Amino acid sequence: MNNYMQRLGFTAWRKKTTILVASGLITLIIFGLHFSKLEETKDNSQLEEEQNAEGVAAALMQSIKNVRFIENFNKMKMKKTDSNILGTEIDDMEQNGKVNQEAGKRLAHLSMKQFENLEIEQQLGIPYVNLDSRNPYIPKQRIVHLDLKGAPPSLAYLSKFFPLVKNMGATGILLEYEDMFPFSGLLKNISAKNCFTENRIKEILSLAESSGLEVIPLIQTFGHLEFALKHLDFVHLREVQGSPQALCPSRKSSLDFLSELIDQVMALHSSTRYLHIGCDEVFQMGECDICRLEIHENLFLKHVKNVADMVRSKYPSVKVLVWDDMLRHISLQSMQEINLGDSVDPMVWVYAEDIYRFVQPAVWEKYAAVFQTAWTASAFKGAFGETLYIPNARRHLENNLRWLDVMATQTTAFTQGLSGIVVTGWQRYDHFAVLCELLPASIPSLALSLTALSHGYFNSSLKEKFLLSLTCPEPSLDRSPFIMLDSDPFLWEKLNRCIFPGNAVFKLMSRFNSLEIEAKEYLDVTKRQKGWMTSYNVRHNYSLPLRVEELTIELPRMYHGMISLARSGVESMTDIFDNYTISEWIEQKIYPYVLEFEKIQNASVVLKSVNHWPSRPLDPMKDMQRLGIGIDVH
Repeated sequence: MNNYMQRLGFTAWRKKTTILVASGLITLIIFGLHFSKLEETKDNSQLEEEQNAEGVAAALMQSIKNVRFIENFNKMKMKKTDSNILGTEIDDMEQNGKVNQEAGKRLAHLSMKQFENLEIEQQLGIPYVNLDSRNPYIPKQRIVHLDLKGAPPSLAYLSKFFPLVKNMGATGILLEYEDMFPFSGLLKNISAKNCFTENRIKEILSLAESSGLEVIPLIQTFGHLEFALKHLDFVHLREVQGSPQALCPSRKSSLDFLSELIDQVMALHSSTRYLHIGCDEVFQMGECDICRLEIHENLFLKHVKNVADMVRSKYPSVKVLVWDDMLRHISLQSMQEINLGDSVDPMVWVYAEDIYRFVQPAVWEKYAAVFQTAWTASAFKGAFGETLYIPNARRHLENNLRWLDVMATQTTAFTQGLSGIVVTGWQRYDHFAVLCELLPASIPSLALSLTALSHGYFNSSLKEKFLLSLTCPEPSLDRSPFIMLDSDPFLWEKLNRCIFPGNAVFKLMSRFNSLEIEAKEYLDVTKRQKGWMTSYNVRHNYSLPLRVEELTIELPRMYHGMISLARSGVESMTDIFDNYTISEWIEQKIYPYVLEFEKIQNASVVLKSVNHWPSRPLDPMKDMQRLGIGIDVH
């Protein structure tokens, strides 16, 4: 109850901008009384500070009546389970007005110094989560996920990346190869043309080991098998013949395929303590002629059990990890009947801020009844949009802070506690998707979240550790706010002088962002808002040359700006990625604008070359007839 109400009270506190006029005078009067009392008697200073804190809280609570406090309270309903408050009790609190009263009591227990600290955190834009910095919960394992199915980093970059994340508090790496693994024999064709060699993988593992990082390999064994099932050789293993997304679990040949897949990866990871077998987002299940005879949850559990038992029989010291999302709606009885807890440990993943919205308390209770331990998974990139090129560091920080709160609450429910957290960094949403945020551009976001996870909280006291981890200039001498997450959620403004590995790519994204905004506005104005270079004008070659000239004055500057940006992209990425990745990113992000500008340039030349025009009305397009628009032209 206390934790819940403290959060509730602070929600009110963050609304101070809205209620400033109402509460400002009251607060000033209280502060004035406070300081006058301090002059009269210093012996009672601590008592007076508490009384004034209570007065501030009372003033705030009184002012809240003039704003829509109940709206904020409704947003907190998702978190009601933190304090074991039943929904009916919350409804009662709404009705009888206890919310404001209880929030005021919680605020009253804060000292003036604590209020000042909260004010500082608010100014920095740090999301408020009720974490105890004096007795923090720190996950035992803090694993950074590398998704190699897109933009695989070079060995030279990884040699810098591993020490960097170790210094930030990471304890290991979750390595998801997909088609970047050098498969051989029957699996040879599923490897990418630019896959790592065996020697290169051994070097990567050696670099991780020298940085004190444990490596956990991840192999998809159910869904997300597009990288293998897209090939003609493995069409017969698909659950749905027209889609390579999911494996059919009912065929013996499927288990033979997975056995070979696992054996080849494990041959290069013989010392690993864990193997992650994926099994998330199995969108196509129970659809083939064999599988449709099974209940979905039985089909899923049976496959996971078969794969896990196969791993444990060959590698008895290895613990098997599995994503949890497909387990959330499976009954406790079904999981207990097959002793799933003896086969796998679940990794509970949520990348949004509202953890309990996706994994309700009842699910946690079910997991604790089945499994002795569990893992969790947050994100530092690749979670909020398939085509993003820079992560929103504030959102990811809040996601990780919320996980600290949830883990601190839920760890006691498991007999062995929670094992740790994986901070995921997806590079594609699936094998066929385009690239999302590149790893070097996401280092500041990773640093922010990893610093929080490594200390159990994040506030201004961690300023120097955070900035030093990114090699930022003289953090101790800089008196300005070191982050401004509300106005600068991508951290471009505050961290553009830092020289962490890949900082040139980070700055490239800032430059691209500015140029893209300008390009989109220019294209919208030229092709849609203004009336002389629309598609209609271009198709009919009918416009006023003077206006066309006006619309293309800025075109050369913007065109050459994009060309220059492409060249800068090559220069900044050369030591980090191979040419395939560099070309793919430029083709996705920059090349479309180059084409658009060239089309406008070419159209403008044609439009300006005309010096006489036909009388209106212009002849309708013949193609309009296929839309059912037949216009007689005489």
